[in-house]
Amino acid sequence: MFGLLNYLTLIFLGIPVFVFGSYGIILLRFALSKKKDSDEKDDSFEPSVSIVIPTHNEEIIIARKIDNLSSLDYPKEKLEVIFVDDSDDSTPKIIEEQSRKSPYIRLIRFDQRMGYSPSMIAGCQAAKNEIIVYAEAGSFMDTGTIRNLVRHFRDPGIGLVTGRSIIMNVKDEIGQAEMSYLQIADFLRLAESRMDSTFWVKGEATAVRAELIKDLDKCNATFDNTSALFVRQKGYRAIFDPDVKFYEFAPKTHKDWSKQKTIRAANWMKMLLRFKGMFFKRRYGLFGCLTLPMQFSMLVVVPITLLLGVACLTVLTFFDFAFALPIWILLLCILLVSSVFNRKIPATLFEFEYALLKALYQIVFTKTEHDKIDKAVSTRVNAHIQ
Repeated sequence: MFGLLNYLTLIFLGIPVFVFGSYGIILLRFALSKKKDSDEKDDSFEPSVSIVIPTHNEEIIIARKIDNLSSLDYPKEKLEVIFVDDSDDSTPKIIEEQSRKSPYIRLIRFDQRMGYSPSMIAGCQAAKNEIIVYAEAGSFMDTGTIRNLVRHFRDPGIGLVTGRSIIMNVKDEIGQAEMSYLQIADFLRLAESRMDSTFWVKGEATAVRAELIKDLDKCNATFDNTSALFVRQKGYRAIFDPDVKFYEFAPKTHKDWSKQKTIRAANWMKMLLRFKGMFFKRRYGLFGCLTLPMQFSMLVVVPITLLLGVACLTVLTFFDFAFALPIWILLLCILLVSSVFNRKIPATLFEFEYALLKALYQIVFTKTEHDKIDKAVSTRVNAHIQ
C-alpha cells in the first residue's frame, strides 16, 4: 500500500521528467525543421553598426581585443566601437592610444565601478548607428561575425540576433564540460528560435535594432539576456544563428566555472521575474505561452522538485526498498543513456542543477548582487598567452 512518501517521491521526480520530456519533444520537432530562405547570406546588406564593449581592468587582453575588431570583415566607415570603461588599471589609457590610430573607436569613462548592465546601457544610449552589437573584452569574433549578425535584419520582424560560443581550451577538463553544456544550450536556442524566439542571449556577439533598445534604462539582471525579452515584448523576435561565431576560453578552475554558472542562473531567474507578465499571453506567441513557462519550470521548479524527489527516494530506500529500487534503476539508465551521446552530460547536468539551487539561495536569502561580481581571471590569462 502506497504511503505519503511514495506519492511525494513520484510527484517530485515526475515533474522534472514531464518538463524535460515534453519540452524536449517539442523542441526536437522545431530543431529538425528547415532553415528559412530569409536566412540566406547577402553581403550587399551593410547597415551602420555600433559595437558596445564594457571593460573593467582588462589591461592584459584589451590590445588583442582591439586587434580582433580591426580584422572584422565589415566597412570601417560603417562601424563605431564604443568602450565603456570603469577600470582602475591601464585599460582606458590603452584604449585612448588605439583611438588615436582608429577614429572609429570611442571611449566612455566612469570613475567608479558601474557593473556590466549600467555600462551597456550607457554605451547603447551613446551609440549613433542603426544596429548595436554587444561584445566582450575577453572573447574574439570571427571575421564574418558582423555580417552574419546584420543579415537577419532584412527581415522586419527580427529585433535581435545572438551567436555561438566556440571554446578555445576545449582540451582542458573544464573546457570539455563547458562545451557539453553549450551543445545543449545551442540546441535549445536553435529550436526556440525556429519556434518563435530564444530565451538565452550571449553578450559576446549579439546584435539588436538600436531603436528597440534605447529605452531599456534599468536592468535587475544582465543587460544582454534582458534584451531578448525586452525586444520580444515589443513584438519582435530574438533568434540564434549558429553561423555567428565568437571564441572564448572557459575558466581553468572548477571554482571559477561554478561561479560563472551561478551568475548566469541567478540573472536568468531575475529576468524571468521581471517579465512574468508575458507568461501565457497569446500576443507573445509560443514564446509567451510555452517558452517562458517552460524555462521558468526548468530553472526554478525542477531544481527544487528534483532535490526533494531524490531526498524522498533516499529515505524511501530504507523503508520500502522494493518500491525504491526500480526508480533508482530508471534514474541510472537515464544517466547511462545520456552519457552515450556525451560522457560529460550527466556531470554537466548535475553541475547545472547545483548552480540553479545555489543561485536560488543567493537571490532569496543572501540578496547577492550578480552584476558586479569579478570575472574569472583565468579566462583572460588564457587569451593573453595564446
